[in-house]
Amino acid sequence: MLSSHHPLPTFVILSALFWLGAAPSLAQTSVEAFRGVLSNQAAFDADDLAAFDQDGMVAKLLPVKDKREVAVCGVVRLPVPPEVFLQFTRDNVAQQNNRAILTIGKFSNPPTIEDLETLTLDTRDIEDLKRCTVEDCNLKMSAAMIERIHNEVDWAAPDYAVQATLVFRQMLLDYVRDYLARGAAALMKYSDRSHGVSIDEEQRSLLDASIYFNQFAPEFTKYVMSFPRAELAGAENSISWSKIRFGLKPVVIITHVVIYSRPANSAAPQVLVASKQIYADHYFDSSLALSAFISLPATGANRDSYLLYTNRSRADALGGLFGGLKRSLVQNEAIGSLQAILQEQKLKMEAISKAQSGSPNRPGTNVNEQAPRWWGQSRFGGIHLWWWLLLIVAIVGLFWLIRRSSRQRGSET
Repeated sequence: MLSSHHPLPTFVILSALFWLGAAPSLAQTSVEAFRGVLSNQAAFDADDLAAFDQDGMVAKLLPVKDKREVAVCGVVRLPVPPEVFLQFTRDNVAQQNNRAILTIGKFSNPPTIEDLETLTLDTRDIEDLKRCTVEDCNLKMSAAMIERIHNEVDWAAPDYAVQATLVFRQMLLDYVRDYLARGAAALMKYSDRSHGVSIDEEQRSLLDASIYFNQFAPEFTKYVMSFPRAELAGAENSISWSKIRFGLKPVVIITHVVIYSRPANSAAPQVLVASKQIYADHYFDSSLALSAFISLPATGANRDSYLLYTNRSRADALGGLFGGLKRSLVQNEAIGSLQAILQEQKLKMEAISKAQSGSPNRPGTNVNEQAPRWWGQSRFGGIHLWWWLLLIVAIVGLFWLIRRSSRQRGSET
């Protein structure tokens, strides 16, 4: 697949990613320690490393301890310099460029209610809100939100649907403002079921499992979890919302994206990106995606660039009856989706690199048309927010097909 590129030995690429400050000529002990980390934490084996040397890409499932969780890891060679990847990522945050995205918006600084003016609720969600009570609700909300939706909406009025939408928007706005002021302390505890889920606890658990990023970029992961109290020069923050179509219901998601750029001559990754889910009204208990872009010396003055990506997502419905079967199906779907996305990113970056270097394209084509059209009319930017969201959609979408079939069989009996 990458026969036209000079392959850098796998242990050099990944060791440079995982060991902060390591030089390309690592000592044998460091290589051994690195391989131990991959074996124990990411289940990389000799075949995976050989596949990466040959194809320049590997997608793997990561080990998990929580039955609700699906975790994936991918490494791919990207032939672009850090500044191109960084700008590509910036340009594509919060853009509606996929058919799965119904509506999307980015919160201003400071956030205003106008940022949510295009967010609507489906009739079914509004009716669910009407019946919603603490520990028995079809939308994920905190106890305070559930109480507020009942106190501030006149459910006997003819326009209760309009009222409910306006109150829902205002609650999300207040939540984002509180998060910007207090960070993790403001993250809600879902009270839609008897076993409440704390978003803060979930996020910390997911980050603790991301041993690679904790090792080679501790200042970045600390900043992501300590926002806004911590300071990190070069870090850029944005908060976006989206309403995505899939399964039986659309899902409204709010995500905090952090982009952190380091000096181009840094031995550690030059660009780090985190996508931290701080709210979802359906399906997801939590999700955290982390990416690292690194450019390493190859031959002469040339540099080889690589992207390391991990995503850990928890869905409340992945446990329970038939949990093992559902997990197996979802994991297979997740790996297939990640492989397709990594391949698309590689082809798009190659096209951009050729365009900037003056290499001629095929007549009548542009950069985006040279990549295969995975995910319909998808147009992903670098490793930006919607890559992660669409991967999560793929993970959970299959589950809902299974669940719907189970319900249909139950109603027939």
